[in-house]
Order: sequence, then C-alpha cells, then structure tokens
Amino acid sequence: MRDRLMTWSYRIRHQANRLSGFVRFYLTVVVLSSPFAVAQQPNSHQRKLDRIQRWVASKDPTVREQAVREAALFLPADQARPILLQALKDPAPQVRAVAAWQLKDHRVPGVAEALLSLLQDENDRVRAAAVWALSGNAGRRYLKQIMQLSREDPSGVVRFRAVWGLGLIGDRTALPVVIEALGDYNNAVRDRAAVIALETLADAKIVSHLLTQTNNVLPASRRIVMYLLGKYGDRDRPTAIAALMKGLQDPDARVRGQAALALGRLKANQARAALEAASHDSDDHVRGAATHALGLIGDTAALPAVRARLRDEAAFVRAIAAEALNRLGDHTVQPPEEFRAEELFTYPIHTPEHQDLF
Repeated sequence: MRDRLMTWSYRIRHQANRLSGFVRFYLTVVVLSSPFAVAQQPNSHQRKLDRIQRWVASKDPTVREQAVREAALFLPADQARPILLQALKDPAPQVRAVAAWQLKDHRVPGVAEALLSLLQDENDRVRAAAVWALSGNAGRRYLKQIMQLSREDPSGVVRFRAVWGLGLIGDRTALPVVIEALGDYNNAVRDRAAVIALETLADAKIVSHLLTQTNNVLPASRRIVMYLLGKYGDRDRPTAIAALMKGLQDPDARVRGQAALALGRLKANQARAALEAASHDSDDHVRGAATHALGLIGDTAALPAVRARLRDEAAFVRAIAAEALNRLGDHTVQPPEEFRAEELFTYPIHTPEHQDLF
C-alpha cells in the first residue's frame, strides 16, 4: 500500500510539472510539421536528425525526453545510441529513465556498463528502467546485481522490474530468489512479476521450492503459492496435493479457497473427502470453490455433497453446485444460462500502476 501511494503521488506531481512542457512541445511539433517547414527541409531523415538534436539541447526536460523517444524510434541504432548514452547523464530523472529503457536492445560494448552505473541512481524510476534494460541487454553477466536488487531495493517499482527481468534472463540459478519474491509485501512483485518469471524458471523441483513459502506470514503470499501448486503440481503430485490439503485448513479464507481450486484442477481424487468437508466452510467463497473442485474431479461419490449445496444460502454457490452436478452426470438441475464457474475463480494477476511508466 505504501508503494502504491508513493507511486500515485509521484505520478500526480510528475504530470502536473510536465503539463506546461507538453504544451510547449506540441506547439513546436505543429510548427515543425507545417507545410512551410517541410518544404524548407526536403531531406526527411536529415530533418528528423536536426530536430532531435535541437530538442536534445532544449532547457525543457519534457522536450529532451521526447527527443530521446524519437531518436530511438526514428534513427538508425548507430545514430540513436550516442544520443541515448548521453541522455543517461541528463539532470532530469525522466530523461535518464527513458534513455535507459530504450537501450534494452542495444547489445554493443559500453551500453551494459553505462546501464550498470544507473543501478545506484537516486531515482527509483531510473533504477527500474536500468535493471529492466540490463536484463534484456546483458543480464547473465550481471545476474548477481539484478538478484540483489530484487531482494534489497526499497522501491517496489525496482523490485518488480528486477524480478521480472530474472525471468527474462532465464537463468535457473535465480529460481530461489524469485521464490522469495512470492513473499514480497508489494502485490505487483508477488502476484505478477514472480508469477511471470516462474513461467520461464520453473523446473522439475518447483514444487519443493514453493513449499518454502507455504507458511509465509502474508496470507496473500500463501494464496499465490496455493495457486502455483495447482499450476505446477503435476511435477510432483504427492507433495503438491499434501500441501494443498493442508492449505484447506488455513486460517485465511482466500487461501483455503485457492487450495480447493488447485486440488480440483489437479483432479486430486484422494482429496475428495477433504473437499466435501470444505464445502461446508463458513465462508461462501470457500464453499463455492470446494464444490467447483468436486465437479472438476468428476467422482460421482461426491454427488450427495454437491447436491447439498443446492440449498446454500449464497446464490452463486447454488449455481456452482448446479454446474458441478452437470459435470458429474446429474442434469436434473441446470445452472443459470451462460454461467461458468471457472470465470469466477480466475486468479487475479495484478496490473501495477508503474507497469506503463516508460
């Protein structure tokens, strides 16, 4: 929450400061794009280069930032690179950040070293852009520094990009660090960056790695671990199912519900009795998740427990029960038209505010 408030506060102040600059910038664009101006400069490429060089020398950081963007977009890499490297030293943090971001695909000597120096920048937006660009540029060489940032940087924006960058690099020695990130207090780091990174880094022992976070003090972390055990549980079914059945006893209802769903997706018939008990949980979302899981498993022995949910006090649980009965071969009761229980239980992967900063 603190990181989110700080991010929003920064964005509001930043946009307010940029407003007058944008007005001046777009007036400049209109003038330079007029038919008269175009007629005076017949060489399109040279015109763009001259314009960018003028903007780079502007006293307005908004104009310099746009110069960096246009250099990366319109100029050949060998012409854009000196402009981008010079912009890494700009006094305005937004210019440094954009320049670092645009250097991600410039894999030539000197670029990675220049990006590395920005990992100590005082501005978190600059550090985030630098670590993301470094991950794509020469990540394996600087894996140690990126892992350190993902663990220790005080800014969630930077940890978010560092953890995601570890997945981009694809070196499985970073897997324990990404697993640690599942316990990050920042939901963007935990629920998005770490989950995405694991799609690349998950190995045959991913289940045992996930078990290290099942007792995390953050309920949200335990919940994401239940989700991931369901996603990767086939790599070690006995261990994953045992951990998920334990998760049905978690004090947090969201964790219990996610454990039930994961057991259903793994079609863990050995958990049928535990799921039948969970279908009587005091929380209606847990009851719904357990009932849905019984339908996914497909064992007709669960019919009495599922039928009992047709009298549930929550309407959506009754609808889930009707759909589960259909899965189990009992079509006497139909769920509401176009109802799909799976749509209720899609895991919410957060889209953080700082994802589009660059």
